[in-house]
Amino acid sequence: MWRIPWSRRQWTAVDRIFDVQANLSVYPAGVLSFAARPGNTITDFHIDIVGVDSRVRGQWGDPVTLAQSLAPGAPLDVYIFTTSARTGPCVVLERVGVPTIATADDFLLIVSWTGVNGNSNPGEIVISSLASDRVEGRAPFLLEGGDAVALREYTLGKAELLPSIASIRGRRIRSIRRADWPLRQKTHGSTKVSGPSSPSPIRVSGLTLRGLRGFRYDAHLRLAQPTGALGSGLTIVVGANNAGKSTVWEGFDALARKSKSDVSFSEGRRNRLTVDGVYIRLDRVDGSAYVLRSRNPDTSETVAEWVAAPALGEQFEIVSVPSRRQFQASFGKMITTDRDWMMSGSDFSRSRQFDQSSQFTGRLFDLHNDDAKKSKFDSLMAEVLGHPLNWTIDLADGQMGQSYYLKIATGEGVNHTSEGLGDGIISLLFIVNALYDSEPGTLVTIDEPELSLHPQHVRRLGRLISRFASDRQIVVFTHSPALISWDDIAAGAEIARVYKHKDVSQIAQPKRATVDDITRVRGGWVNPHVFGSDANATLFLDDGIIVVEGQEDAALLPSVFDQVGVPFNGSIFGWGSGGEGNIERILRLLSELGFVRVAAVLDNDVPHTAERLRKMFPNVLVAEIPAVDIRDKPARNFSGKTGLMDARGKQVKADLVDPAREVLQLVSSHLAPKDRELT
Repeated sequence: MWRIPWSRRQWTAVDRIFDVQANLSVYPAGVLSFAARPGNTITDFHIDIVGVDSRVRGQWGDPVTLAQSLAPGAPLDVYIFTTSARTGPCVVLERVGVPTIATADDFLLIVSWTGVNGNSNPGEIVISSLASDRVEGRAPFLLEGGDAVALREYTLGKAELLPSIASIRGRRIRSIRRADWPLRQKTHGSTKVSGPSSPSPIRVSGLTLRGLRGFRYDAHLRLAQPTGALGSGLTIVVGANNAGKSTVWEGFDALARKSKSDVSFSEGRRNRLTVDGVYIRLDRVDGSAYVLRSRNPDTSETVAEWVAAPALGEQFEIVSVPSRRQFQASFGKMITTDRDWMMSGSDFSRSRQFDQSSQFTGRLFDLHNDDAKKSKFDSLMAEVLGHPLNWTIDLADGQMGQSYYLKIATGEGVNHTSEGLGDGIISLLFIVNALYDSEPGTLVTIDEPELSLHPQHVRRLGRLISRFASDRQIVVFTHSPALISWDDIAAGAEIARVYKHKDVSQIAQPKRATVDDITRVRGGWVNPHVFGSDANATLFLDDGIIVVEGQEDAALLPSVFDQVGVPFNGSIFGWGSGGEGNIERILRLLSELGFVRVAAVLDNDVPHTAERLRKMFPNVLVAEIPAVDIRDKPARNFSGKTGLMDARGKQVKADLVDPAREVLQLVSSHLAPKDRELT
């Protein structure tokens, strides 16, 4: 496989010299705009076009522009008109005042220049435009450095082999909507240009992985599909510590890295019991898939391929935010606009320090130097913090020379540096940085966003994520019940649980019908606690859950266990199910989430319900207390009840201690881990 060493990838060079933007909102026409960055004048800027066949071999070529200077404030626009039939390529350099391409073909634009600001500084990029992308309104790809050279050499017949799709990757050019760009509409012949204004990105339908850490066998994660409703594109992944949640995040991260450069899996990351090594597959709703797999079970090296995709297949963008979010307090100046800055370094390691190449601080520099970007970023930070974060970047002199640092204003005339920045603020900088300029086609994955944040900030962050997930896909791996919103789930958000069974990590997700049924009867303002934060917290347990009828049962049952001398080996699901009619729904949810040690404890006045639940859920222990209620209830507007405890809920009745002990001993035994002896 052909491979470009990372040191040859000049992936930030173009962003420092000029910007490339695309407007595809008026199909069958589009515009590419090349604009020099402030302070840069580019000499001998030249564009050639090469039409390519399905094998990406050149079939025809023409100059699109003559060599010219590209100066700030004087962008160069190129019109692209996609014809309805293959009538032959056409490049027009006059008549409409700007270079115009008219073709039905796939093509490459080879963009080159010889100098910047009077200095000899030659460079080259390649822009790949597929006809299918233009029809769907998707921006073309930009390739730089060794990738650009390799593709050009192959297309022009100077190289025999096309670089592997796993080795050569571009990034989509930033798209500007009509509202953001005063597009000059034109006619091509007698055809008035018009068309759709908002292309639909191809969404990810799911992730499959095996052979990575604890995942010995296939595990599948179904992703939510955004519909425009708040939270509809959010996938929430929960589970106990060491179950494998972060490993699933690593799977997304590995796919993102492989799409940009390369990824290897060390021996410690590979599951030795998986016969064919690591396998990670990203499925999309159009039926295509991107597969990353081990070359063989005994190597760290990998290969990737598209399934059911064109030769230069539809790309994807994954922005992955790790749980360990730190940057150096003092840093150099290297500006980058790339959202996937983390892909620029070596393979992911849970122990490595981030920002080895100053890429994250490069993103902060980009924000700092662009008022519009910083205003948007700062407003999102203030939304979570509840107040503005007044920050700037400053230069300091030190014994080792000058270095930059983040300066935070905490009061009038009072500042502190990056050294005094709290972990919560640092964590939030990373998360908001990933969200603020993400696009509808971006897949954002965030591992443990709640780390180091105040509970109030976690709730606000959850609302922010929900809003962004209305039109893009976001996957959150979390231990925080505050990030589970049943309003989001009702709108289409997915919830998944990662757990271990016999030391093998697995993923379980409830059926859509199950969660839809729950969202319809989840209590509302009458019983808001039924699926409140306490109930949500239960979903993070490793196992051992007791489902009871009401909040009094939830409050008093632990005391009953204690009084009759039985170990309390489980956790109560929230504050009860809101009535015995909801127990079935909760048991179905827990069963589909992969919980095994589950018990339902009912009053003994609903034998028909108990019997029905035993038949429906044979793996659930359905037990009945030896009374019609958890405590005595005097007659008021209804007949009184004789309960298991006295009316104040203080003491189990003496004559019911033994029968209660017998029932609860069964519950305790069922909930206890099988390798643990009861006393």
